[in-house]
Amino acid sequence: MGLATAVKPVFLSLMIIAGLVSVLSLPNAYSDFSSDKRYLVQASGYLTGKQAIYDSTLALQLGTDTWSGSSLFATLDNGIITITGTDYLNSGTWQTTILRYGKYLVIKGDAQDLNGNTVNVDLFGRIIDSNQEGSVYSITGKITGAETLKVIFSGKVTEIGVFATQPSSATSSGGQSMPSTQPSQTQTKTVQMTIVSGASITKTGQPLYPSSVQVTPGSTVIFKNNDSVPHRIMSGFSQTVTQGSSGASTTNTNALQFTPDRLYDSGTIAPGQTYQVTINGIGTTLFFDPTYTWINGVVTSISQTTQSKPIQVSILPGSSVSQGSASQQNQFYQNGYYSPSDIQIVPGTTIIWINNDSVAHRILSGISTQKPDNPFVPDGKIDSGVIDSGKSFQVTINGTGIIRFFDPTYDWMNGIIVSLPPSSSKIIARYHIE
Repeated sequence: MGLATAVKPVFLSLMIIAGLVSVLSLPNAYSDFSSDKRYLVQASGYLTGKQAIYDSTLALQLGTDTWSGSSLFATLDNGIITITGTDYLNSGTWQTTILRYGKYLVIKGDAQDLNGNTVNVDLFGRIIDSNQEGSVYSITGKITGAETLKVIFSGKVTEIGVFATQPSSATSSGGQSMPSTQPSQTQTKTVQMTIVSGASITKTGQPLYPSSVQVTPGSTVIFKNNDSVPHRIMSGFSQTVTQGSSGASTTNTNALQFTPDRLYDSGTIAPGQTYQVTINGIGTTLFFDPTYTWINGVVTSISQTTQSKPIQVSILPGSSVSQGSASQQNQFYQNGYYSPSDIQIVPGTTIIWINNDSVAHRILSGISTQKPDNPFVPDGKIDSGVIDSGKSFQVTINGTGIIRFFDPTYDWMNGIIVSLPPSSSKIIARYHIE
């Protein structure tokens, strides 16, 4: 009895110590997830099966809803998973939940390849660290197809703004491809970011439009105040802090806090007035309004040498006739009507569609609905208008994120563009241009 009595307190003490270690080992970082925003999840790593280890990457574009306590629900706009060179695009409804103010991610859904093979994706992410550029997660789980594969990923989550594009038209002779000589949008010397009307009273939507731009050194950024009250623009850095008590009756909230770095300060910008700065170096600069901190955005300055050559996409002869029936699989996934049909780029890249078919086509961007009678809904990012046979259309992609493109008349024709920053441009580098 004496020995048992002596062991019991020691055992209980060890349990308490183990519990404290477990609590202390939880990540202290909080992500910068906010409601009514769009985020890009980029991850890479390995899948382990019974007899093999596979290289794998993923890119998912999420749109967040509103907070419910410490949880935030999100919808998947577009997504692509690559397993040893085979691409799987999102299919059906995905469930994405952000838990405990961004400490954890739960992502579930199906994806299919060109041949209609389906995999089920079940992922769990745990935050490792975060800063003003984004958040880093350790992602585990499983991907189930012909066999169940264990997931070992490292991932990064970054906020993306409006997907900026610069469309223009060009012509080609005899259906032959012609390289574009038009300079990339990143060479433009002046860009504008607008504080929209009502930005001071609403924390949803996009109070600064666009919220992110990419420029080259020497460019001028103009901030215009279209709101009815004065504003102030400062540069600085951000961090996420937790507000509230840990008591059961008080809910903790996740807040973004900004600290000026004294590089730029507009002073008061009256309604209708502007403030402009010249960006001389390379790197990322965060701008914010110290009174209305939900008004914030990012300017990224990159060297001219990081810009990519234009990418040409051929609308193949006979594309107006579906290969077999216009099946659900044909409608939902990239296929043999464009070459290439899945494209990875860095922001500032120009994409040229050449119509080598005998009939006219049109290029729209949109979101997959997974409905056979209406497989895509246009999102307004890209609209080529009519591209006659032998003609071409080009657009410069200036933002980061994922774009699905399709022909509204022949909706079995569709493809995908993944635009990632130069630092991560090789994550899904199937068509990366050096």
